[in-house]
Amino acid sequence: MCGSLMAAEVRTFVVSDSGEFIPIESCGISFSRDRRIQGAIEFCVDGVQIFGRNDIDTIDALWSLILTYLEHFIAGEGGVLNFPERSFMLDLKRVSGGNVVVKFVGRDEKRTALSREKAVLGALASGAVEFFSAVLNSSPKEEWSYRRDLGAAVRLHEEYPYIE
Repeated sequence: MCGSLMAAEVRTFVVSDSGEFIPIESCGISFSRDRRIQGAIEFCVDGVQIFGRNDIDTIDALWSLILTYLEHFIAGEGGVLNFPERSFMLDLKRVSGGNVVVKFVGRDEKRTALSREKAVLGALASGAVEFFSAVLNSSPKEEWSYRRDLGAAVRLHEEYPYIE
């Protein structure tokens, strides 16, 4: 991934039983909060991979936490996002000029990028809409919380449309 040097990009994958990474839009897996389905988000900012396929976690819980974290970030509240099952951390810091520093700390590595805040928030919001839409398409009767998260993602996406 990480093709563009001036954008933020997000793709979500589910890890199959055989260990294959399947794009969320074509996985067809039935989701439920208690299934603890593993997956990964490829998140690139200005050509830097912030997190990727090696950063696997419970994918629905991670996207829910990302949405909550973004809501707090937009409200001006500090803090970092800790992944649900792994010792990974995401931190966004506003800097001058409408930019944001995006920092990931994992195992023994740190990845940092600087980009336009609207591009970063727009990409994450777009990724969340795509994820929760796919979850509800494959699991239409499941979990009111998925519908709540999709609603939150859509509102965020309306406020921060994806900018390439």
